Amino acid sequence: IIIQSELYLGPEGGVGDLTKMMNEDWDALMFNGYVNQYKFAPIHVEAGRRYRLWVVDDGPSENSAFHIVGTIFDTVFKEGAYLLTPDDTHGGSQVLDLQPAQGGFVEFTFAEDGLYPFVTHKFANVGKGALGFFAVGDVDTSALTGH
Repeated sequence: IIIQSELYLGPEGGVGDLTKMMNEDWDALMFNGYVNQYKFAPIHVEAGRRYRLWVVDDGPSENSAFHIVGTIFDTVFKEGAYLLTPDDTHGGSQVLDLQPAQGGFVEFTFAEDGLYPFVTHKFANVGKGALGFFAVGDVDTSALTGH
């Protein structure tokens, strides 16, 4: 499960900044509560295996366009309905688009070993922490993790 949310920092030791929240001026956008956590600790998976990944846009303000660079979703389920199933013969999807408080899942397979970035496709948010990686197979992650 990937949960996207924003962070509105207030003074150190204090509470979040409501003015920033009202102005949609977030300090960070993160997956599962930590900025860049899957950049420094990639999710390890295997090539050729089918995966289902639930994604929730926890908001409170920013939309999500969840995307994995280098693979295609053959199944997309959003807000209680299938938008695409493996039985569909006309292509796949690259993005699961969600508004705050919406959720869904995607299914996909990685064709080969490598590092596959995942982002919200609003690339300005990548620099604010909305970046992670799938480490597929036996790949060197030292450039990401520092060890």
